[in-house]
Amino acid sequence: MRLPLVLTFCFVTLACGPSVPSYASSLFEGDDETWLISGNGDSTRPTFMATGGNGGNGNICATDATREEFFYFVAPPKYLGNVSSTYGSRVTFDLKTSSQFMLLKGRDVVLNGGGLALVQNFKDVPGRDWSPRSFGLDDKSGWLEDSSGEPATEEQVRTVLRNLTAIRIRGEFVDSPRNVTCLDNVYFGTP
Repeated sequence: MRLPLVLTFCFVTLACGPSVPSYASSLFEGDDETWLISGNGDSTRPTFMATGGNGGNGNICATDATREEFFYFVAPPKYLGNVSSTYGSRVTFDLKTSSQFMLLKGRDVVLNGGGLALVQNFKDVPGRDWSPRSFGLDDKSGWLEDSSGEPATEEQVRTVLRNLTAIRIRGEFVDSPRNVTCLDNVYFGTP
């Protein structure tokens, strides 16, 4: 069984808060932490930025290379497997995008596992400044079962978390190539 990771987090003001336990996290302090990009043509690795993250740390970014489909940031293996202990906790992260022109709606966060896909849709598109996002990992937090579009049941959420095979966070929000989206401060399984 994996033990919770305890990290200190800092807000954009650089005032540090208390330690935050989480199942897995990515603060991008030294590299891209093996995150990948999907749905972006031949571009499969994000660009690590050593500065400019939310809180002064690094972050990862990707530039839209194709108009055919949305691209996603894809979580590395440390987030995957039997994560059933995270039921009732939260997934949080910060996003920013370079443009607010010709905005697109889509499947914003996708959790795959146990033969199911659960999706979460943002109420609004990330801004040009860091936009925090937070979703409960339970059946009361707005997850939809992807194939039906119906609200996910407790059993469906638990099924996905028992065998989590992918976490994807959408990176494309603009109907135009060359827009840039950045990701920072990902916490999975945090209170």
